[in-house]
Amino acid sequence: MTPNQVELVAQAFYAAEHSGDWDDAPELLQEQFRDLARTAITLLQQQISHCRASLMRTKMSEPAHEKEAAQLLS
Repeated sequence: MTPNQVELVAQAFYAAEHSGDWDDAPELLQEQFRDLARTAITLLQQQISHCRASLMRTKMSEPAHEKEAAQLLS
């Protein structure tokens, strides 16, 4: 995750909850939103990783299912 990604996500979260300008928000509040952004990005990366692993397991088991299906049809 890059600092730019964190900043953009933090700003988006801030905008969803506050009508004011990000640049006018207190530094402490900005840092809280950056922490939330880091957490969200990390959780999203973990979810993507789990989905990819699950997809790979599914793809690896497909030939076995195809062989079983062929045996049932013969």
